[in-house]
Amino acid sequence: MKEIIFNRNDYKSYKDFYLDAYKKLEGERFDDFDFCKPDLGCNGDILWEFLEYCCDDGNQYIFVNFDKNKIKEQKNFDDYKYNIVIEVFEMFAEKFPNNSVEFKMDEK
Repeated sequence: MKEIIFNRNDYKSYKDFYLDAYKKLEGERFDDFDFCKPDLGCNGDILWEFLEYCCDDGNQYIFVNFDKNKIKEQKNFDDYKYNIVIEVFEMFAEKFPNNSVEFKMDEK
């Protein structure tokens, strides 16, 4: 299982996350997403469809420094968008169990 690590400290906003996800999941290999590259339109529905194209990859998605409880409170727009991302990845891993999602916090 390949580990794909997303560290929230690497992103200024949710838009940077989408750019990174497209890159790390090698979005260029799918012609169907040319209309929304390189950031998947920053859209949860497109992210879901994109992940479905990756369903056979068997990835372990590791979210570092994504505090799910704070994000779910949605105190700002970034949290609102990250909450969508988290829900999409969790539903994806549930539907395609050869993929997994894990959340970690830095020990700092």
